[in-house]
Order: sequence, then structure tokens, then C-alpha cells
Amino acid sequence: MSQFCPIHAELHAMKGEKELQRIKASSHSEQTQSIVGNTSEKTVNVCPHCMTKNDPDALFCEECGTALMKDSLCPICHHPLDSRADFCEHCKSYISHNRCAICGATMSDGDAYCPQCGTSRQGIRCPACNTLSPFSYCRVCGLPLTQEATKQREKARQDPFCKQIDELARELDNLTKIIPVKDNRHAERNKKNEELCNRVRNILGGNSSTHPEAARPQQDSSEEIAERIIEKRKELQELLDAASTPPQEDPIAARNYLMARKPASVRIGWKCNFKQAIHSSPCGCACPQLGGKWIVLTPTTPVEDDL
Repeated sequence: MSQFCPIHAELHAMKGEKELQRIKASSHSEQTQSIVGNTSEKTVNVCPHCMTKNDPDALFCEECGTALMKDSLCPICHHPLDSRADFCEHCKSYISHNRCAICGATMSDGDAYCPQCGTSRQGIRCPACNTLSPFSYCRVCGLPLTQEATKQREKARQDPFCKQIDELARELDNLTKIIPVKDNRHAERNKKNEELCNRVRNILGGNSSTHPEAARPQQDSSEEIAERIIEKRKELQELLDAASTPPQEDPIAARNYLMARKPASVRIGWKCNFKQAIHSSPCGCACPQLGGKWIVLTPTTPVEDDL
């Protein structure tokens, strides 16, 4: 039997202690790398629309072009908010208390009314739908709420391109109001009405555009009308795509510019570049200055709940 040697025992203990220290050091290194790795992942700017990982300093997604979030908090509801936003989509509040939402003038915390345009900080109540809106245009029905907004809209409507869009919008609206023929009997009755209208036009010496009450009855089936609506909607959307707006610096100026050019007579929505969402108008978008475009809405188009 081998005898116990104190020196060998001490050397063995020292070896075990060194091995234990090595294991602890290795474990600490792995934890450090894990923490660094997690920190690195957190700095990646992930697109909220397509989930593509972008550089931390990127302003727009390299894959889909969506504006990337620069987080802050809404001062009213404390919901996460892009630092470029002047409107919280969560609580529907205007949050730039140092600027008038109507004219953009500087305001102090104690100002209840704008020192430049005299508008209440609370906003203006729409005379048409009774909505209290902080902006120059009603965020529900789009009505201009100030004299300046009314002038801006009237001037915009004189633009030849805006006139072309409005005309197509009216044509689309008229198509949606056509009552299709149900059967042969219905078609025959409409044919007789058309003959009567022609006699009336001959007597009056005019045409259907001069005398709207003598308008030509429609002979189309529901399928034919649906096809015409689809074609007209496509034609209108092509014009709206051509009128898409690039990014601007000022959200207030951008919002007023876009609302002045909102097409009338048809159900329309605003698709923003901020998060590729569809709003009822730029008044519901947190960052309208990032640009976007008007789109023709179908009955099934999802719209952000920004009313």
C-alpha cells in the first residue's frame, strides 16, 4: 500500500483549484459574450412593417422603405412614440405644445390661444360633424376649419391635375350610385323611359347635360357596373400614385398641404410612409411630413382607427 504524502496532496489540491478557476473564467467569458451579443441585437433597427434588420442609424428600411422608429414617449398617455411625431396615434392628441397646430407659430406653456392666429390650444369644433380637431382641417370629415385653410383648398382645386383627379372621383362616385337592371322586364322598362327622355330632350332643344332630370337611364347589369367601377378605380389610383408626396420638413405644413388636395366625392384613404398604414387622412398620421399618397378605398380596405 502506498503511503500518504503531504506534498503530493498539496500539489493535487493546487491543480484542482487552478482547474476550477479556469472553468469559472471560461463561464464568465461566455456570459460576457452572450450579454454583448444581446446588446448588439438590441441596437439593430428592426422595421415594424417587414421585420427586416437595419443599421442602428438607418432612417428608412432598406427593404420596404418604411420610416424607422426613433422612440420617445407621448407626454399625455406615455405610449411609445416616434421622436419626430407631433401627434399621438394612440390617444389621438396633438403633443407639440410649443407650436400652434394651425399655423405653426411658437407658443409658450402659458398660452391658451395662439399669439399669431388666435386659435385656441384645444382646437376648433367642426360645424359639419361637431368633431373637435386640433388641426386646420377636420380630421373626420376633412372640412377646412379656418379662412386660411379654405383659401388654400380653393387654390389647390384650381390646379389642372387636381381638377382631373376630382373629375375622375366624381365619375367613380356616379358609377357607385347606378341601379343595375334586374331582369328583361326591368331592361324593357328602362328602354321605354329612354325613348321618353329622348322626346323630352327634343322638345326642350337640349341634351342630358343641359337637363339633368332627363338623364339617360342605365341599361347595365350589376356585373357590368362592377367591371366599370374596377376600371375607373384603377384609373383614379394611377393619377393618385403620380401625385404621391415626397418627405417634407414640417409636419404642420405637410398636413395642411395634403388635406387641401384631398379628392372629394369618393371614399379615400391616406397611406403614409411612416409605417405604411392606411389612415382616413393625414390628420391621423403621427408623421405626415414623411410623405405618402392618397388611395382609393374598397369596401374591404382596412383603415387605421384614427377617428
